[in-house]
Amino acid sequence: MLSLLKAAWIIPFCFSSLPTALCVPFNSKARSPPARDFFPRGLRVGTELDTETGDFASFTLDDTSLIATLDYGTERGGYPFFLVADVSQPVQIEVKYSESFVGLAQPWADGPYPFSTGLANSYRVETFNVTSPGRITAPLIQGGQRWESIRLVTSGSITFETIGLEATVDTTEIEDFPGQFSSNDEQLNSIWKLGAVAASTACVEEGTQLATWEIDPVTGAFIRSQRASQTLAGPLYSDYTLSFDTMIDRGGVWWAMAFPLARGEGLQLQLISDLPEGSTFANVNKTQTPANSVLLSYGYDFVNQTTLTSYYLDTFAVPFAVAEKTWHHVTTALSPGGRLSVSINGQVVVDISITDYWTPAPVSFTGSFGFGAWQDQAAYIRNVSVSDTINGTVIYTNPMTSVDVLAEYGTQTNLGSVCLDGPKRDRLVWLGDFYHTARIIGSSTSRFDLTKGTLEFFLRTQIANGEMNIAPPMGYDPSITAPFTPFGSYGLSDYQLLGLDGVHSYIRQTNDLGFLRETWPQWKLLVDWTIGKVNSTDGLIYVPSAFLGPSQAGSAVSCLAVQALQQLSELAQAVGDDTSKSRCDAAAQALSDAVNRQLWNEDLGVYSLSTSDKGNFSVAGIAFCLASGVSTQHQTARALAALDGLSLSPGYKDSTAASSTDPTVVISPNTNGFLLDALFKSGAYTTGHQLIKSLWGTMVNNKQTSSGASWEYVDQSGNPGLSYFTSLAHPWGGAATYVLTEWAAGIRLGPGPEGFGYKHWIIAPEAGLAMGLQTASARVKTPAGFLAVEWTKSSKDEVTVRIDAPPATYGTFKFGNETKSLCGQIQYTLVRKISS
Repeated sequence: MLSLLKAAWIIPFCFSSLPTALCVPFNSKARSPPARDFFPRGLRVGTELDTETGDFASFTLDDTSLIATLDYGTERGGYPFFLVADVSQPVQIEVKYSESFVGLAQPWADGPYPFSTGLANSYRVETFNVTSPGRITAPLIQGGQRWESIRLVTSGSITFETIGLEATVDTTEIEDFPGQFSSNDEQLNSIWKLGAVAASTACVEEGTQLATWEIDPVTGAFIRSQRASQTLAGPLYSDYTLSFDTMIDRGGVWWAMAFPLARGEGLQLQLISDLPEGSTFANVNKTQTPANSVLLSYGYDFVNQTTLTSYYLDTFAVPFAVAEKTWHHVTTALSPGGRLSVSINGQVVVDISITDYWTPAPVSFTGSFGFGAWQDQAAYIRNVSVSDTINGTVIYTNPMTSVDVLAEYGTQTNLGSVCLDGPKRDRLVWLGDFYHTARIIGSSTSRFDLTKGTLEFFLRTQIANGEMNIAPPMGYDPSITAPFTPFGSYGLSDYQLLGLDGVHSYIRQTNDLGFLRETWPQWKLLVDWTIGKVNSTDGLIYVPSAFLGPSQAGSAVSCLAVQALQQLSELAQAVGDDTSKSRCDAAAQALSDAVNRQLWNEDLGVYSLSTSDKGNFSVAGIAFCLASGVSTQHQTARALAALDGLSLSPGYKDSTAASSTDPTVVISPNTNGFLLDALFKSGAYTTGHQLIKSLWGTMVNNKQTSSGASWEYVDQSGNPGLSYFTSLAHPWGGAATYVLTEWAAGIRLGPGPEGFGYKHWIIAPEAGLAMGLQTASARVKTPAGFLAVEWTKSSKDEVTVRIDAPPATYGTFKFGNETKSLCGQIQYTLVRKISS
């Protein structure tokens, strides 16, 4: 397709830089106008990038003002659009998107992101050719950004009236969230917003993340700027030959083979066109993608991006011009013994042994295949067939001309309202990460519909033994599970346990017992699964793999399992399943006893990493053994003292097995978030306060790296921990949000099923006072209305606490040694003397 436009404008928008290029109006997105757009809050126009922006106004780029820096103020996401008021001649603009300002200076901004397709642009740089005034809307989502830059890459001038994002996430401003927190400490107020913003941008409604491929009944699938998306049909194809027809609309076409389904490393190939002058962008790197060539790599992509390692293997010249807008037939054969060959229009271009190239591990010729397009590329795919390389038997055919292709290749509009790992990267529905997200939602956005939608999405992926897909993609039907099971999608067994906290949080916050009763048979499968992982010899948890620590006889996973069983017991009680409650209670107690018997290290005063590694310990092990109540008061005090052995500015390293002198060791706000919650539950308010300030403070202190949302990792200098790859809107890093609500302001759910839906609530300002706060307030949404607290410390060493309570609920006020029942009113005022 040669042009893009917004349906309401019907304005030609050409990819060619020449006035004579063919321009065809095309409605690239049949979507309704968004309820609201996001607009930049700051603008700077000049010759270089600059964080010091002024108010946004219409502006012009020309040979004296080549680049504009735009600041949205906080994390946003959607379809970029540009309202062009005037253009002197056809010009090209290069647009970069980044969560951090510093990412704008990089060749690929803060991308690319080939870990998953994510129903978004895999690249953070895109180029537009503009020939006339009007509104231009990018065809693919940019999932999350704070910063944007626009650079003029050709001669001429262009004037922009408006720039923004057609919102694909909740547009509610943070000050309008149902949940709120405030105090006299402005840094803490900014920190509270981090998790709230991350959750609001990482959670998306059904139908908002639109299909990324366009299907034409004649020309097939039109694909651009997206990592190769794989078919569900051939997850275990081996030694096969893939054939297809392609018409390159611009730049080239990408296909992947022997690729583990949905994510992972595989063979990547690109066919580059003859890059004609009339339709090739001025900023194309022709050294990296030379004209008339086939590129071969192994891994995720053709370039490295931090943890997504790619191994560029070779470039092969095509001995003829690969014309654009002309159909070409491509055949790629994977043969036994590691032979790979590629033919273009019947002419062999590649014929190699893959073993002649260095890769970190032997390259498998087994796995799915798929199609994509590299940055700023676009191509059509049709008439796909796969045959057995040995005997020629045809095992797959698809003309690629039916919309059913979108479901098969996982590029259809999102099927559920779900919460993602992060809005810009790893745009998958991660089970374990939802632990923090669900609690953040209860303290801030109150989008319980998205919490419920996420849980429903996970349940649709459940297999017979009770396990759920730990990271289902949005674009595939989650109920189609078989193709995903061989490739680690049901790995990281502790994510099953972390996921249980999500349903427990949802039921506690909403008291949605109808949903719980309806889905209880599925949650009961996880009761059986969890109890079944208890080893009969030592009584500890043994699972195939784990994220938080050793998977066999480890303190983190075993104590997490205790917590999960306790939560399942509460849920069983709520639905009247006494048998399951008794099983969970007995299993939790037995496992707790085994942990203390097998893993408590009296010499170190802490829980050992595992029975096979008694000398090391971890943040997660301490966090879950304390939070679950496994530890005694004596053990809790000693374990808190042992934290010094994990201290590594600006937080705590994951375990003592990680070297404190290795500058590449990063700090995880995820695991530190588990610890933060445990610190406050254990009364270690000063330590918890210090951790909030030091770790989460880094996320708000530096304008060049701040996104307004919580980060995935932090390095020892207080910068994003995985360089530009780091997700800077990751709800798993936002635990400080709910901890500040629950402890600094002191507004919490009552214990057990009686507390579900805040039928019983707790107000306790003691932790906030211990943090040195003078005032604090918070509000949460309950099924019966809002519950709010505001307390103020006076110069008389008194604290005045005002509570607004929903009707037909009751509360408990806790202060020092006092416990006071509150019932029968909707407003309370209490004044208490603060002990010296």
